[in-house]
Amino acid sequence: MKKIYILLFIISFMFVACNKDKEIKPSGKTVNIIILAPLDNKNERLGYQSLLGLKAAKEMKKYLKNGDEVVFNIVDIDKKDMKHTLKDTILKKKPLAILSFMSSDKILNMKKELKKYRLPIIVTLATNNDIVDKDNLFMQVCIDNHKQSLVAAHYIRDEKFMKHVGIVYDKRSIYSTALADEFKELFKKLGGEIDFFIDVGGKNGLQRFESLKKTDTEIIFNSTDSTMTIKMIKLLKKEGSHAEILGADGLYSSMLENNINDASSYDGIYVIDHFAHNIYPNKQRKRFEKILNKKGFRESSYAFLAYDGYQLLTYAFETCPKYDKECINAILRDSETIKGISGNFNMIDSKARREVYVNKIKNKRLEKEVVIY
Repeated sequence: MKKIYILLFIISFMFVACNKDKEIKPSGKTVNIIILAPLDNKNERLGYQSLLGLKAAKEMKKYLKNGDEVVFNIVDIDKKDMKHTLKDTILKKKPLAILSFMSSDKILNMKKELKKYRLPIIVTLATNNDIVDKDNLFMQVCIDNHKQSLVAAHYIRDEKFMKHVGIVYDKRSIYSTALADEFKELFKKLGGEIDFFIDVGGKNGLQRFESLKKTDTEIIFNSTDSTMTIKMIKLLKKEGSHAEILGADGLYSSMLENNINDASSYDGIYVIDHFAHNIYPNKQRKRFEKILNKKGFRESSYAFLAYDGYQLLTYAFETCPKYDKECINAILRDSETIKGISGNFNMIDSKARREVYVNKIKNKRLEKEVVIY
């Protein structure tokens, strides 16, 4: 019996020793990266949710394998002196990369400016197809418009068995317009028919939408934001319409922030997103959500994608000896499998290959309808 106790003691000691060996000792050295985040009231949901997700990711992984610490240099892109601040920060801090939480509209407007610095830019939220180009400086961790439109078109045709669709978009948004155009072309190629294609933004937008109340459209593809969506939902309910709505990625996250009082009105709406609540979470997601809950914050695709961007960056830093820039860029463009917060992904030609969820909103939760890879 004594031998058994001694053996158990030795095994437990070895287990503790191994765990201590795995603990990373800080080297005292730092690695700088730039964080581009919109932080004014209008865009706070993008920047705030993303930054909380990023900070939670760092709390889970504070140091690289060599003990170096990744330091965030946050630049508020909504400040008037943003370009000067960005240039000054890059010259002083000599960052290895840029992590962007900007929308498609913002990043396309800043693309020429960002290219001057020849730094790799990891994009977590901007889905426009034109962001990734031949210069190979931009990498999309999120799904792009083409993938999202393809998923939406096949879901409507192959899962819902619907041939007719209406499309609504907001011309004031590059993201909304480009996504609507992309979906329109793909759905037509699949043999579908477009009942209407209207801009609901601007002064008379809702009037144009209301004029279509008598149509027999079964489903509406919606690329507008949560503020416009709730207005359309109320109009449809007022007229007794049974038309379903399929919204774009980010709609759920913005709904939680902008229209929390009307959240129940979203029940029954379909949305495309990077995660679902009724998928059993892995250990890292459980820990991640626990950290977010401490900050009094709900989980969202913005926070999840910030985590994924951080994991991709740290993987590249740890893989490349002496932080070789060519190596880092190559890894970011074409990576091995990265363990994301809502599922694994890898980079191919600067775009993420990952699962895409079509969900149904129910009681402020995303219930998975189908997953497409």
